Amino acid sequence: MRATIAFLMLTMAVSVAVAEDVKSEKEMKKLAGTWALASGEVDGKAVADDLAKQGRITYAGEALTLMTPHQSKDPIKAKLTKLDPSKKPGEMDFVRSAGPGEGKTMMAIYEWVDDDTYRICFDPSGKARPTEFKTKEGSGHIMHVWKRAK
Repeated sequence: MRATIAFLMLTMAVSVAVAEDVKSEKEMKKLAGTWALASGEVDGKAVADDLAKQGRITYAGEALTLMTPHQSKDPIKAKLTKLDPSKKPGEMDFVRSAGPGEGKTMMAIYEWVDDDTYRICFDPSGKARPTEFKTKEGSGHIMHVWKRAK
């Protein structure tokens, strides 16, 4: 009887893990491609429109390349290490391999506004995951709204 219960619990755990992987795969496919920065906020202040218009991010599997002049004049490269759409809001972690914060794990929250727009808020210091989609002076947090590039 105990063996049967243990087997059923293991089967359920594996099923949940597989379902989560499928959700993450769907989310990765939804993110794939190039996105344009619609707006941004850093440490409680809006990113200037002329800088925001230059913002681009491209997802290619787990790799991403980011051009955001308000963060760096050079491209920022990173690897997506966590994508969990089952959380509300969704959670995303990435490690930058080039650019400011290189080597740090940056924890983010994200949500879809519609099929072609999502917003993300993250802590570039790697200290903590934001809990809301806004930045406050002194937080160091960055929030971006991305629209699929045409």
